[in-house]
Amino acid sequence: MNNRPLKRHEALKNLSREHHDGLVFALRLQKGIAKKVKIEDIEDYVNWFWEKYLNPHFQMEEQHLFPLCDESNEFVLKAKAQHRDIKSLIDTQPKTNEVLKSIYQQIQNHIRFEERELFMRIQGQLSEEDLAKFHQIHSKQTECGLWLNRFWE
Repeated sequence: MNNRPLKRHEALKNLSREHHDGLVFALRLQKGIAKKVKIEDIEDYVNWFWEKYLNPHFQMEEQHLFPLCDESNEFVLKAKAQHRDIKSLIDTQPKTNEVLKSIYQQIQNHIRFEERELFMRIQGQLSEEDLAKFHQIHSKQTECGLWLNRFWE
């Protein structure tokens, strides 16, 4: 059995790099909860990350990548459903430790699904022309800004 990582198509590499930032975000939530940080501090970070980073990432996938695919594909449908579930959790008020825990767990699971299953299917099924179209639209990784309240440390 070959355990080498599969090569990511160049057109999807920026999304994969953004996924790394999403996993860092989830880990920070996990650490903040474990340290019993004030929920308000974590909630401020969640709202900022959603607004500046995660929601635009979801929109990029849903508006530009998924339409290149067969949108009735079960993997695309699953990714869209996970996006909705994560948004619903982020919109949940009041935020409790359980809600925050669900947010980081669902983000981790979602990113692993996209990286291990969805993107492998997409890069195997889309034409080079379609992948090149997407790469033109998303040719630069969205940079994740700096959050000054490092509650996770």
